[in-house]
Amino acid sequence: MLNKILSTTTAIALAFGAISTASITALTFSADSAYAGNGNGNNGNGNGNGGNNGNGNNGNGNGGNNGNGNAGNNGNGNNGHGAIASALGALNAAHANENAFANASPNSRVGKIAAYRDAALLTNELSALAEAELAALNLLAVPTRTPAEIEAEIAAAVPGTDLTLLEAELAEALAYEGALSAYEVAAAAATEQEEIETELLEAAANKGVPEGEALEALREMLGL
Repeated sequence: MLNKILSTTTAIALAFGAISTASITALTFSADSAYAGNGNGNNGNGNGNGGNNGNGNNGNGNGGNNGNGNAGNNGNGNNGHGAIASALGALNAAHANENAFANASPNSRVGKIAAYRDAALLTNELSALAEAELAALNLLAVPTRTPAEIEAEIAAAVPGTDLTLLEAELAEALAYEGALSAYEVAAAAATEQEEIETELLEAAANKGVPEGEALEALREMLGL
């Protein structure tokens, strides 16, 4: 119940691959293959119009999934570190070293990122505590009666009645009530701290709060 809500934000950044001159020189062509490569077919090594958004399918042109062109999924295309860096904007200052964080002015970009990091670390600690309290609570049986109801029966019992079972039931009910209270307090503290963390992230960002992969990358940079 303490999971953060993350959604995905993307941005555009261009990267261009290059084809090694040595790789091209190493290629040899027959007259037939050279003719095919300069045509409009799908399998040539030239500037044909087939393929996926490129000038040749599976060749050395600009298209294809495995090339170094502008759109390849496995190449040096638009998706990747460039998009994440663009989404983070000024939050890329999170790459600063520990000494910079320690000596940063609170109003500086690095100082604001440091405040967010400290808040996020505390959120992690409080969330872990809440999870531990919940785990302890789940080990206990849910009582069928409240402590007050059991105490009332004990008080109304005829003198000399064996109260062993009632007292055991009361002890279990009190233990559950205490564990439930401890969990609720821990969960509330974690939720409140998470809100503080979000506010500090908003204060540190200059392009809106990062989400999805960008947020994950930021937290990784900060050791979160």
